[in-house]
Formats: sequence, C-alpha cells, structure tokens
Amino acid sequence: MFKEKSKDLPYLLAFALTTLFIIPITVYAVPPPDFLFNVGGQIIQAFSIAALFLGAIFSVAYKYIKTKLALLKGKKVIFILGSVVAIIAVSIGAGYLYGEFVKQQEYDKWIEESESYADLNKQSEDYYTEKISRGGTTSETYDLEELREKGDLDQFAFNVAPKIPRGQTASSLDDSEPEEEAPEQLRFISSIDEDIKDENTDFIEDYYEAIATQDFDTAYALSKQSTNFDTFKSWYINTTGITIDKLTRIDRESSSLELTLFEGEKYTRYGTSIKLRYEGDQPVQIASSNVRVLAEGVLKLAEKGDEYIAEKGEVTNDYYTQNQNYPDSIDNSEFSYLLNSNQTDYIVLDAREDLEYENGYLPGSLHIRYADLQAGKWIDLPEDKRIIVICWSGIRGKEVSDFLRTKNLVAAYLLNGANGWVEWGGLWEGNIKFSQRYTEARYTKKYDTSQVKDLVEDGVFLVDSREPWLYDNWHISGSVNIPIMHTPTNDLEDAFNQVPPNSTFITICDGYVNCFDAKITAVELEERGHTFLGRYPKPWEYE
Repeated sequence: MFKEKSKDLPYLLAFALTTLFIIPITVYAVPPPDFLFNVGGQIIQAFSIAALFLGAIFSVAYKYIKTKLALLKGKKVIFILGSVVAIIAVSIGAGYLYGEFVKQQEYDKWIEESESYADLNKQSEDYYTEKISRGGTTSETYDLEELREKGDLDQFAFNVAPKIPRGQTASSLDDSEPEEEAPEQLRFISSIDEDIKDENTDFIEDYYEAIATQDFDTAYALSKQSTNFDTFKSWYINTTGITIDKLTRIDRESSSLELTLFEGEKYTRYGTSIKLRYEGDQPVQIASSNVRVLAEGVLKLAEKGDEYIAEKGEVTNDYYTQNQNYPDSIDNSEFSYLLNSNQTDYIVLDAREDLEYENGYLPGSLHIRYADLQAGKWIDLPEDKRIIVICWSGIRGKEVSDFLRTKNLVAAYLLNGANGWVEWGGLWEGNIKFSQRYTEARYTKKYDTSQVKDLVEDGVFLVDSREPWLYDNWHISGSVNIPIMHTPTNDLEDAFNQVPPNSTFITICDGYVNCFDAKITAVELEERGHTFLGRYPKPWEYE
C-alpha cells in the first residue's frame, strides 16, 4: 500500500507547488495607503478559489493521466516537470493579468475621488483669492496680529499697512468692544521681539505710544526737542495710530526700527535710527535720530465686512524711482572711470569686516560692516546717490547690493571685488590679501576628521564659523557658532565670550565665504588670548 501511495507522490507534490505559486501573486503599484491592501485582498481571494478549481480538475483527470503515464515509462519525470512548469507559468500569467485589471479599476476609482477633492481645493483657493483681493487688483488685506503670530511680519513690513477695524481704541489688543466715542483706528501696536526687550526698547515703546495716544506732553519730554512744543505737536496732531513693525539693536544706545504711522485713511512707512541719551543706566531722552520715508499709501473700507485694507504704498524716494534700472554691477573699467570723473552722485561703500579694512582699503571709501547694515545702519546711507559696494571677491558685494535695493537705495557691486580691482591695477592703500599679513602655517592648516576627533578628546574647542541657519540646521555637538559676517558689532563680544578663557580651538567651515570667515574669527579670538590650531572644512564627515 505504501508503494502504491509513493507512486502518487510526484503528483501530490506538483499540486502543492501549483497551489503555492498561485496564491501569493504580487501586484507592483504605487498606490495610496489602503489601495495596496484592497487589491492584494481581492487577488488572494480570487486565486484561492482558482486553486480549488484547478485542484478539482486535476483530481478528475488524474486517473486518465495515470494510465497514459504508464506508457511513457522513462519519460515520466520529464513529463511531470514539464507539467509543473506549465501550470506555474499559466498561474503567474493569469495572476498578473487579473492584478492589472483590478489595479486599473482601483486606480480609476482613486482618480475620480482625487478629482472631487481637487474641485474642493479649487473652491477653497478661489475663496481665498477673492478674500485677499477684495479691495481691487492693487490692494491686499493683512492682519497684523496674524502676521506677528506666524513670524511673517518682515514680509508685511515694507509697503503694506495692516487692516484696522473701525472704532478700534488705542492699545486695544484684546477682543473687547470698541468705545463708541473713540477716534477711528486710534491704537498702538509694538512687534518688538520679547528676547531683546530692555530699558532701551521700553523707552522707544513709551515714546511712540505717547504720540499714538496724543499724550504730547510726555512725547515731547522724551523727544530730542529740536523744535518747540507747538511745532512738535503739529507734526503728530493728526496721528490716529502707530505700529512698530521691526526693531534691531545697533549698540547699547542705538536702535534701528521700521514703523507705520496712520493719519485717518493715510499711512506712511518709515525707517528710523534712534540714539538715546542715558543718565546712569536709564535712557532719558532721544539724543539723535535719522528718519527715512519708505512708502506712503491710503486705507479704504473693504467691500465686504467692516475692515480697512491698505493699498500698496508708493515709493517716495524720487532718486530711486528715476534710477532703479541702474545696473546692479560695475566692472573695473567703469569703476575707474567713475573714480576719475567729476561725478558726485555716488559713494563707495566697503562692506568688509573690520580686520579686512584695517589690512587695506580704497582711499575715500565709507566702511560699514554688512552685519551692521542689516542691523539698521543702512539708514545712514544717502538716498540721493548711487552706492558702489566693494568686498573681497564680489560675492558679499552682490548680497549687500541686493539688500540695499530692498531699502529703495540705488546700489551696485564691484565685479570680482577688491581683490580683482587690485590685480587689475586699481588704486589701493595697504594689503588686500589675508595671506600677505597673516603668513603663519596655522592660517592655512586643514585637519581631517580623525585628527579633529582626537584633538577634541584632548580638550580642543570647536568654533563653527558657518552661517547661523546652517549651524541651526545641524552642527557638531559641543561646538559654538560665531559667524562674524552675520553678527552685528553690538553682539560680537557676546559671541566671542562663548569660548572659555585661554582655549585652544579649531574653526569649522564648509564653503568659500565661511572658510574665510573662519580665518577672521581665528585672528579675533587670538587677540583675546586663545590659541588657534587650524580649520576643519568637512564637518559633514564628523558624525
């Protein structure tokens, strides 16, 4: 009996293999989440039924095949293997075709549902577009409180005022009902970052809130009193609201800010630098100020709702309006011609670091670090002249020029920078190349990753000179960030004080500009008593 069953073993094996290969057919697709499981479930269910069906057919035909096999004798094994291969091939082919059929059905269903969602998205987009353009094609609606929460105030700051509900009272930042007798739009809002608030910023807020609420006695007492009280009062008698939109500290006494002043339905956008006079540790009066009108515009009532919206302000700098198409760069020949001409409507701005300027400079140029320009010193530049920016290679010069143009100043940068200018034979005082003054090997020394890790274990400190956003995105644990080219002068000492006293350190960099910054950082730290070993230019290999 066992012998008889053993004869049937090849056929049972063939049937088992057939069932095994039929069921787990895989459908290759890139569907949304549940799609794969739905298709897979249907395929498994279908081919489970197919397996049973094939098994029944195989059982019926078994005796007939057995009789025929007896005649094949030596060819029996070949026949069995051929049958198994044929069954497997047919199963796989059928599985593939069925899978493609089901996949296409599900895909069509998915597309149909997606299109319905697309219609909903389109309706939402149309609603949003209609909402922000209610005032016409030249108007936009902004909510200042929303912008403050989202951190998008800088995008708002230049030429658009916030929408202000009618009857809003001064300083009302809550949801309370407006007073019936309150002047329309009268209010004061400050968006000064809480992290930098101190006696300086408190003074500035007090000053502008006094103006916004028409407390002229207090405002005049805090002002620089460059005119009499009646004249001062006449400047602000029509003021119905003030928003301080941005403030940057330049140094202990000075700040740069951007604010919007409202007079009924008119608004004016200002850039202002203020220096305060101190008595002891407390500011008591404005010592000096510089004011620049950035834009002017009008408010009007929205077609829907009870809110004011602001038309985009017009640039009030006539010189910029007339010369805004001036090329954004200038080559050595053009620069030389300009220097040797009798033209007076330009200045040369050297935006390099202090160390670079001390090493060598163009006679007659104005030196202001790029970080200080960004912090607010740009307001000290003339608005009725072309500003030709020079740096080392032209890379920073372009950044500075682009930045100044956002402030409605006509700026262009010198192609190839001061280095290219000196090589061309242009006028220069002192050295231009860092290596001509700092010749020691440590200023060109570069360490590899294994060396740096060994040095860190020995107590060497890591100073990362890369841009702040690169450091914030990723940095080597334990390192500190001192990006000099992005640090205002007012904050430099705090940055240098991150390095423990008498440290031995390596600077970290990963690009052309910040690796040059790493050298300047090294010199600055050496002057403060630290020991510099060299640079590490491949921080991505460290961890």
